[in-house]
Parts: sequence; structure tokens; C-alpha cells
Amino acid sequence: MSLPRNGQYARRPPSLAIEARARRRALTVVELLVTMGIVGLLFALLAPAVQSAREAARRVECKSNLKQLALACFGHHDVHAHYPTGGWGYFWLGDADRGFSKDQPGGWIFNLLPYFEAYDLYDQAGDGDPDRLTREQRVGSMRITMTPLAIINCPSRRDNVLYPLNSNEGGKWGFFNSNTPSAAGRSDYAVNSGHIYNEWPNRALGRGPGSYGDAEVWTANRFWGGEQTALIRSGSEPIPMSGISFERSAVAIKHVTDGLSHTYLIGERHIPTIAYESGYDSGDNETWCTGFNNDNYRKTGRLVGDQIVEATPIPDNATGYAEHWGRFGSAHAAGWNVAFCDGSVRQVSYDIDWRIHGHLGNRLDGESVSASSY
Repeated sequence: MSLPRNGQYARRPPSLAIEARARRRALTVVELLVTMGIVGLLFALLAPAVQSAREAARRVECKSNLKQLALACFGHHDVHAHYPTGGWGYFWLGDADRGFSKDQPGGWIFNLLPYFEAYDLYDQAGDGDPDRLTREQRVGSMRITMTPLAIINCPSRRDNVLYPLNSNEGGKWGFFNSNTPSAAGRSDYAVNSGHIYNEWPNRALGRGPGSYGDAEVWTANRFWGGEQTALIRSGSEPIPMSGISFERSAVAIKHVTDGLSHTYLIGERHIPTIAYESGYDSGDNETWCTGFNNDNYRKTGRLVGDQIVEATPIPDNATGYAEHWGRFGSAHAAGWNVAFCDGSVRQVSYDIDWRIHGHLGNRLDGESVSASSY
């Protein structure tokens, strides 16, 4: 305090007072660096926990999607007495005028649209005539193809948007019964088609008939892939299509003789990480709307010669696996999610024994694998 002058205490000049207060508040360079270091350390400690929490939430959402799809399958079964049919081939989309069984060219997701309340979308693929294709129907089908669906999107993998449609060569218009856009919605889930095929190895069969008239010829002459003896036999033993949905299928609960809780219904499918957005991977180059093909159908075994060998599920960052386009898998690090035929949804390890995995994809091989086995 300064000495009194003329009966008053002298005051510091305002500039000196402000400077003094500033000196008291300021941090030194060392203190600033220490503070920044502490903040950085806290962020480094918290970031993995935040990421883990977000991934846990994404896994829950993924399981919820599978649960809703399984429930939609039950709704479909209640009305039509079988699980959704697998359609015809990779150049065919759904037709709302052709019912829900063998005459339906569209795949399992298209057939489920009315059963997860996407009625308006389903109705766009029709013109009132099951045997004639009009411009109205072609345009409507294209709109469906260009509609991404949240219920078939795993949030851990990629955004629910349109992706390039690069490799469809179905005919003059691309798809046989639809105009073909340059981009399409995709699915991150696949239905269980069995322990051998998730697409016919013969390209002529895989594409399906070229028209509705050709389809009648195929039926009359038993040209369909599922009726070809060479494709449904392994060595001298007949092997029927053993999954839940495949070309022109009509599998009912009564046909799942191994038990509903012992048979896969719908699971996450493997897609290579590097191909999420390109549309060039052979197992992710179509759309969710198509019939029987490797985009929307997966298997649990591979036929090599006359032997069934492994086709275990793999994470998306795995490379070098034979027929990766036929395998289940996931973007999740801990395992892949799958809905069973009883409606339960479980996470299954990538390390599951390949024989057990094969049995779980086969609804009628007499091997009822217990939950403790995987």
C-alpha cells in the first residue's frame, strides 16, 4: 500500500493493476504443456472406451435387424405356409403380381417386404398382369432397386446408401424384368441356402430364364438348377438343397427336421473391406432385390470334387479364402450375428468348427448340434 498523500491513499495507475492481475492469471509454457499432456492422456484413455461403446450399440442394432427379419419370416410362413422363396436368378427382380412361391422371380428380401410393413415399396413392382411386362412395372422395379433399406444394413459396415451397380449384363435392359440403374441398394445379410450352393455354378442356370415365356418352358422341361441331377448329387449320394431359401424354394417349418434352434435362418455375410463401396466384388455386385445368387444367399460348405469341405465364416478384413463370396461373415471383430429358425439371434465365433458350421446350415442331415458346441 502506498503512503497517504494529501489525506488520500495513492492508487496504482490502472495499467499497472491490470498488468499485475494478468501476471497472476497467466500459465507458464511448462504448465501449458503439462495441461495439454494430461488432456491428451485422458483422451487416449477414453477414446477406446467410446469406440467400444459405439460398436456395442451397433452390434445391438445389427441383432435387432436380424430379429425383425426373422419375425418377418414367421409372418410370411403364417400366411403362405413356407419361408420366403429364393426366386429365379441374378438377372431377375421381384414381381408383385406373381405371388410368393415358385412363380415369383424375386428373392427372399423382396418377398418379405409386406411382412416388415414395406407395402408401398412392394406394390411398385407390379402392373396387374403376372405374364406381361410394362414400362410402368420396369420403372417401378427400378425404383425399388434404388431404395436402400435400414433393416438390411449393418451399421458397423457401411452407410445405408446407394452403391454402384457395375456388372449386370442381363439383357437389353440389364435386368430381365426391370430397368437397370447405375446404383442400387445392398444388403449386409444373407439367407441360409444350405451347405453346398448359394448360386448355381453354371452361368446359364444362374441367370435364370430370359423371359416369363422361357420360364414356362424351363418348368415343362425341368431345366431349373434344382432339378439338374448333376448339381444335386455328390458322388453317388443325392444331396438336396439343404437350406431355408434358394431357387424356387418352398421350405416349411416341418421340413427343418434337425430342429429350428439347430438351423441357421439369416446371418451376416462376408464382404471384403476393400469392396464395401465399389460394387466390383463378385459377391456384392447386384442388389438386395434379386433372386437366387451369391449377393443375398450364403452357404456353410463347399463342394470340391465329390467332397464337402470347409466354408467357415470369416471377418471382412480376412483375405485369401476360397469362395469368399459364398461365406457368412461380418464387420464385427468378435464374431458374426445369425438368426436361427426359431427366431433366436446369437453371435457365433469365426473359430466355429467347420463341420458344426456345415451342420447348422443343413436343415435335414440328422445332426442336431447343441448350443454348447459353438
